[in-house]
Formats: sequence, structure tokens, C-alpha cells
Amino acid sequence: SAKFLSHAKRAREFGMQSAAVEFDFAEVMERVQRVVTTIAPHDSVERYSKLGVDVVTGEAKITSPWTVDVKTAAGTRTLTTKNIVIAAGARPFIPPIPGLQEINPLTSDTVWNLRKLPKRLVVLGGGPIGCELAQCFARFGSEVTQVEMLARLMVREDAEISDIVLKRFKAEGINVLVGHKALRVEVENGVKMLVVENDGRESRVAFDELLCAVGRVANTAGYGLEELGVPTTRMRTVEINEHLQTVYPNIYAAVYVAGPYQFTHTA
Repeated sequence: SAKFLSHAKRAREFGMQSAAVEFDFAEVMERVQRVVTTIAPHDSVERYSKLGVDVVTGEAKITSPWTVDVKTAAGTRTLTTKNIVIAAGARPFIPPIPGLQEINPLTSDTVWNLRKLPKRLVVLGGGPIGCELAQCFARFGSEVTQVEMLARLMVREDAEISDIVLKRFKAEGINVLVGHKALRVEVENGVKMLVVENDGRESRVAFDELLCAVGRVANTAGYGLEELGVPTTRMRTVEINEHLQTVYPNIYAAVYVAGPYQFTHTA
């Protein structure tokens, strides 16, 4: 939807005299929900059951390298197995910035609940998710400020890619603050402010909504890894070898919980 809007604004580049688009942000977000609903059956219990998978719904805990206890509505069921795959996923990471939790920041999980376009949006993080959503909201008409602590956007990409993205963002009106560290969130006379620091100087960015896109943290706690002594990495993902095996050769970890790239296409 944002791309369609951007093409309309660039109509002359495509040989058109002009183009105008009227849109309702709530309708755009409802379209997102429709797309998600269309895709959902492919990941459903019903689909995997029809494929012959025995799907057990409940709270699981690995009790040994060969057993998993699952608390279900009918009681606890013990599964025995030769192999286990850990694919427990990840959740958006909310950094311990003073005042951040109090303003209920948006994440890549919750931003889709918006039905009113924020007039001023701060995007915390300069990775792929932060960049994609910063550009989307700017194209819809939000005043977007993107804050990245490191010296450039998309730091995992080649430097020239970061330069291309930065130039495009500036051309589209995004206020990009690289090399800025988020210190705290304050509320002054009812206005939410993000206090940032650059070269020892503090400045404030007013916002209506803040999107936290500084990465995801793997779900590694609460289902038996600690008791079994399965180690995690410095990035808090499950430690694996090149074959995705943990310290137990028959227990594998994959996708978001293993890293290092927590993206669906990598999974």
C-alpha cells in the first residue's frame, strides 16, 4: 500500500502528468489483517493434522533428551522420542530505557493494531524491520524520526547499501538520527519526548507513538533447557553446531531460537 502511494507521488517519473490517491489508514491496516488471515491456514493446526502430524496443544517441558511432558486441558501427557527440534521462536526486545515501558511502545507484533495514523512517529532501531516500517509510515504521511545508535543504518549490509537507504530516506522526508543513543523517555506537559545523546549533547524528539525495532530475543526459558544444561550464546540464542545440534546430538534448535538471522526467509 505504501509503495502504491509512493508511485503515485512519482507519477511524472513514469510519464504521467499527475496522479492523486485518497486513502483511509484504517482501511489499509484492515487490508493487512485480511492478508494475514488468508495466509494463516497454511500454519494452522488443521493443516498439519491433515498432513498426518499429531499436533498436541499445551505447555511443553523437555524433561530428558528423550522425553517431553505436555500439560494439556486433559492432564499431563509424556511424549517419548528419538529426536527433538526446538523452534520456540522469539519476541520483540524492549531495551531497559527509563520511561519506555510506561508509554507502551509499539513493536513489530503490535503495530498492526493501529487504526489511526500517528502524526509523529519515532522508530527506535535502524535494522531491516525499523527501516521498512519507518519508510511505510513516512509514505502514509507520518512525521518519522528514526534513531539508530550505530554510525549507519542497516549495519549488517555493505556500507554503500546503507548510504543508498539513507539518501532515499532523507529524500522521502524521514529524519534519520544515526550515532544517537536513546537515553530515556519523558512526558512534558502531556507531550511524549525521547531524549537522545550524540557526541555528549542531549536533544529531544517529540512523538505520538514510538515503534521499538531493536531486534528480537529468543524464547529459551521455561521449557527445560536450563535444567538440561543446554547453553545459550552471548546473543541469548540456543548454542548449536553447524548441523543445528545442541550439546545433545539428538536435540536440535532452528529458526528464530537459534539465529543468527531472525527472519522468516532465513528460517
